Amino acid sequence: MLENGERHLCEGDVEVEDFGFGGTILSLKERGRTKDRWLKHRLETLLPAIMDKHQLDVWVIVGREYHEDPIMETLFPAAVDSSRRLTIFAFFLNQDKTVSRYVLHANPAYDPFYERVWKPGREDQWECLGRIIRERSPRQIGVNTSSHYSFCDGLTHTFYEKLIGAVGSELAANVVSAQSVALDWLQIRSEEELIAYPTIAETARRLAQEALSNKVIHPGITTTNDVVDWIRQRVSDLGILTSFYPTVDVVRKDGDRLEGVIIVPGDIVHIDFGIHYLGLATDTQQLAYVLRAGEREVPEGLQAAMRTAIRFEDILAENFVEGRTGNEIFTASMQQAKAEGIQPMIYSHPIGNHCHAAGPLIGMYDRQEEIPVRGDLALQNNTCYAMEFNIRQYIPEWDQEISLYMEEPVSYIHNKLHYLAKRQTAFYVIR
Repeated sequence: MLENGERHLCEGDVEVEDFGFGGTILSLKERGRTKDRWLKHRLETLLPAIMDKHQLDVWVIVGREYHEDPIMETLFPAAVDSSRRLTIFAFFLNQDKTVSRYVLHANPAYDPFYERVWKPGREDQWECLGRIIRERSPRQIGVNTSSHYSFCDGLTHTFYEKLIGAVGSELAANVVSAQSVALDWLQIRSEEELIAYPTIAETARRLAQEALSNKVIHPGITTTNDVVDWIRQRVSDLGILTSFYPTVDVVRKDGDRLEGVIIVPGDIVHIDFGIHYLGLATDTQQLAYVLRAGEREVPEGLQAAMRTAIRFEDILAENFVEGRTGNEIFTASMQQAKAEGIQPMIYSHPIGNHCHAAGPLIGMYDRQEEIPVRGDLALQNNTCYAMEFNIRQYIPEWDQEISLYMEEPVSYIHNKLHYLAKRQTAFYVIR
């Protein structure tokens, strides 16, 4: 894995659109092929390891059209876009630590990812599920229920009752939450995904940099809302999606964070933005400074604040240690930063299939403290995060304190943190 946003391409990275800064967007056909290749690899390698790790005999996932379990989209082949009435996946951990993968649906698009075991006309899908489970007499039947994680709570009450009826009273007591398996399935990335993620993250970063440039911003005319509209349209024109609704604001002398205003010389322009592409989400925050008349560079006070932010980012990165919980990373980073005279806030989160994804929380914006349950999860290898934070510092030229808000997507592989995109270490400059 290369560091600092060096570019990686997926195997078969052809039929692409070059959009002006060296990035590429795969054609729809190649996107489908890539996602199918990733799905097959994940099902054959990650799923058995995760089910064996948590000693879960059976994992059942149920969804219906227009009311999908959140995990369903991570299991669909490219040619499947919904459950189409009712779809049931059943994964069985075998004694040799392989996993038998069944889908209870008639759609041939599920081949060869899953074995279709339902026999329409002879049984309904629930009868089929009960049959294949009773044949195994599993000790634990995992289902997606959770008090703490929305990703892992996709089984509706209606389908829970149907599942209990299907397995029968003798196995009903063996139905348990599959929360641990679901979390790992969502947060652990495959080798192929980790190779491609830097290209996705760098695409988002370059789009953000383009938005914070004179190509888009004409000081005195362009508003922060204009920049939001521009980047949303730019992403749509590329045929991809934003991972959340972007925000653009400014920090200026004698002011706080302002939105919906005209961007003028002397402003710090801040963007919070991400894309969702090939099933993976990014999240980044970037900063630019608009030069005043006669200025040739960013004022030293702002540059000093940027250096402080980068130092704090280094502290946070150094505390990413395998096995530490999100709470331990938060506490150690805050203590070290404050000992160095830094005024920090941390609210970092995992990224993956979702923008605010499954995995350990490292602080929250409105809760600068250890977070019960979600912060108690441990950092694992082959996972990805948005290192999101701010620092507050006095700016002599402005005679006031300001906050700099930053966010960098990273991966954690082989006990080492890697930046998924080129790291911002200085303000972009708008003239």
